[in-house]
Amino acid sequence: MSYDKKYLEKLFQEQYASGFEEKRLFFTKANETEYIVTMHYIHKYLRKNANIIDVGAGAGAYSAALADEGYFVDALDLHPTHIDRMNEVFKDSDKVKVGKADALDLSEFEDDSYDLVLELGPVYHIHNIEDRIKAIREAVRVARKGAPIFVAFCLQDAGLIEYIFQSENPAEEIKTIGYERETGIVTENTGSSRVLDTISDVDEVINKALQELPITRGPRFSQDGLSQIIRDSVNNMSEDSYKEWIKYLIATAERPDLIGYSNHIVQILFKN
Repeated sequence: MSYDKKYLEKLFQEQYASGFEEKRLFFTKANETEYIVTMHYIHKYLRKNANIIDVGAGAGAYSAALADEGYFVDALDLHPTHIDRMNEVFKDSDKVKVGKADALDLSEFEDDSYDLVLELGPVYHIHNIEDRIKAIREAVRVARKGAPIFVAFCLQDAGLIEYIFQSENPAEEIKTIGYERETGIVTENTGSSRVLDTISDVDEVINKALQELPITRGPRFSQDGLSQIIRDSVNNMSEDSYKEWIKYLIATAERPDLIGYSNHIVQILFKN
């Protein structure tokens, strides 16, 4: 289902007004897996003395971690709650510059300026493919030649299983979303501005980007794997067991037979 932009903006503002995004990545062990696996991949491709832009930085979790490691980061977001919080968090930092920016228009930032581009939130809040490509185009434009660009998507099945089929009354809960029973496809993510994609949806976006932009396809990885689907087990793991779980997630992050059950995935692209 397509929404008009005013309605999507309203959903976006309401969804993130509470400031919960600041705590989301560290709220539980299952949530934290997304951060740990993503940082593993960031470090895998991070150049020494890299200049970084974090587009859709939220409350700045990744920006903070990278600044603590000595990197310079432009941390950008569109939501006033996130901007206010980052201004507070980074008020004494000489490594992070906070700004308000729309992923569709990074004209304030010069071409070929960054060694790493993080776009870990914007694309899954954009509901049409033309604007999704536009956001990726802007990310590519500001990247230097050879720089990795991390583009995140939300998948539908982990959320469907977590919030619907693991609820107390799935038959009633499923009536609260748009759902096509014949195909098992979520057609309307009621109450959220996030787009819930299938892998074929992601492929459509990335293949179109590859046709139109000066980029090469890098690896695609699941940020949290099966963590949210078995969240109770993950949250109850001992520290040693949790470390083993993280090792498993990293070892299997790129496996095509598992990636579709992750809550979030990232496609890495490289600028030609």
